[in-house]
Amino acid sequence: MNEKKLVKNPKFWLVISLCLCLLSSVVASWAQSSFGTVRVEDMRVVVDDGYVINAEIYIPEGASAENPLPLIVISHGSYNNLDHQDINAIELSRRGYVVISSDAYMHGSSSVYVNSEDSYLNMVHLIEYACASYSFIDTDSIGVSGHSMGAMIASATAEYYFKQEALGLGENRLKAILNVGYDPQYEPYSFEGADGETDLTINWGVIAAKYDEWFFTADTGNPADYLESSYAISFINQLDGVDISGSVENGNIYSGTIDGEEYIRVIYQNTEIHPLNHFSAASAASQVDFFYNALGVPSGYDYLDPGNQIWQIKEGFNLVGLIGIFIFLVAFAATIMDTVPYFGELKAKQAVPCAPALSTGKNKATFWITYAINLVIPALLVVPVAYMWIGQSAWVPSTVTTWFGEPNTNELAGWTAVVAICILAVFLISYKVFGAGKGVKGIPEYWGVKTTVNKVYRSLMLALLTVGVAYVILFTSEFFFNVDYRIWVVDMRIFTANKIPFFIAYVPAFMLFYLVNSLLVNGGNRVEGMPDWLVTLISCISNIAGIAVLIFIQYSRLIGSGVFTFNSMRIVNLFPLIVLIPIGTIIGRKLFKITGSIYVGSFIVSILYTMMTVANTMVMASVMG
Repeated sequence: MNEKKLVKNPKFWLVISLCLCLLSSVVASWAQSSFGTVRVEDMRVVVDDGYVINAEIYIPEGASAENPLPLIVISHGSYNNLDHQDINAIELSRRGYVVISSDAYMHGSSSVYVNSEDSYLNMVHLIEYACASYSFIDTDSIGVSGHSMGAMIASATAEYYFKQEALGLGENRLKAILNVGYDPQYEPYSFEGADGETDLTINWGVIAAKYDEWFFTADTGNPADYLESSYAISFINQLDGVDISGSVENGNIYSGTIDGEEYIRVIYQNTEIHPLNHFSAASAASQVDFFYNALGVPSGYDYLDPGNQIWQIKEGFNLVGLIGIFIFLVAFAATIMDTVPYFGELKAKQAVPCAPALSTGKNKATFWITYAINLVIPALLVVPVAYMWIGQSAWVPSTVTTWFGEPNTNELAGWTAVVAICILAVFLISYKVFGAGKGVKGIPEYWGVKTTVNKVYRSLMLALLTVGVAYVILFTSEFFFNVDYRIWVVDMRIFTANKIPFFIAYVPAFMLFYLVNSLLVNGGNRVEGMPDWLVTLISCISNIAGIAVLIFIQYSRLIGSGVFTFNSMRIVNLFPLIVLIPIGTIIGRKLFKITGSIYVGSFIVSILYTMMTVANTMVMASVMG
């Protein structure tokens, strides 16, 4: 991308960004529907207690009352949403399975407040609703699958139906269950009021990441050894006629009988980490392989090799849309400043001077020592601030209040604010005591901080307008094409009204960080004589190098010896920042060139990232209910 053209020709890049968003929506939707052979519809199921379940149903074109097809209900993991099951919904539905994917309770657009005993029963409600509402479903061929927390929900669903049958309260509708990123049931169920134990008369499979951060640690504590563990062996040996004594064969379909009926057991150990279970060709293939064996090839469809996959097309074009949105933010804001006089006042009348050149050894030492300190501060504060202070050293984030009801966001926002305060303090001390500001009064012009209250207000209004229009584009894409803009765990998705109070609560913390970040990038790193590309590069490195080292330490030890250095959830939560912070830095740089101040870029980035964050995680409490 030619940076100068992006600044000088914003209308051209505005058109390009909109074309990318349209291209993304059309092709991603086309791939999601398996090139027009699967109908994807929104579902909104209201259960007896008034809980709302937001879901999507994938209906293959071969489904009809005359040719009912197997149903597979799938669920995402904790702090995610239904979009993170796209790969399985696409690959299973294009092979002839009806697929329902939903937002779990407390996630996405589903209800927040539910009774604790109902919190994992959303799959049950979806199955019952589907069986009663759709004539094209084979009610004798139903499976469930979920990732992490979603696998817990799938397991709770299986237990519910086994209990119903054991107590004579109803039939067991399930024929198959696949746990992804979560241990299966190793022992028969024992239900109060039932005669004896209830055997696990169901086809059961497991997808276990070789380097899973949470599960499959039985016996040795190392998930890489799971296939040799007594737990994995006992799982396969649930089948009569099967006697594994050494280790379980990876991906082998074991067949045997339970109570005289034939069932299968299988464990797929894929070389990946837990968060890659829902973004992996290997795990997508394992899903298909399991349900082919557990439910059979759907009527009217031919066997399609599990390795034949198209979900990458959808994910790739989701990314195209996300790139389009990031370009849009700069191009739209610049275009508005060029065309609307009210916002045109924000444009710099002349280029803002750089900080003095690093002309002496002392200045160079001060610059790079300050740079190095601020590079490590974010990493040093993750554990003490996010995990120990805000998270109270809990296994997973769970600290909430009614106004701050998102546990993940609480830790991220708190850590972000503390990091901003610390790096600002280091920057100011180094400037006043050791750097060019020693003995100098006032705020230097090159920091881009000096302005008026009116201009700060206009900057905020421009940022709200820019991000607001970006979300109009997103909602339009969702409405007409049923897709959003994202890649893996970096997700710009639509939001519901109950997310707005969280946005208001959390945006100050993120705004503080990006204002300070822009100050350091544009007022500190931008020194005379340093090429602009180098300023941007060292700024991006400074923002992510420390947390990248944390991630490297965590996974190099985990892969090498199965040892966890840090709490896993807090490290996993850093993944999106490796992408988002550098992009925010680049957006801030480009808008600084236009405005000569840190405000417009910082406001746009913080507003967008706050809404992206609050829309994509678990809600445990809310003032809106």
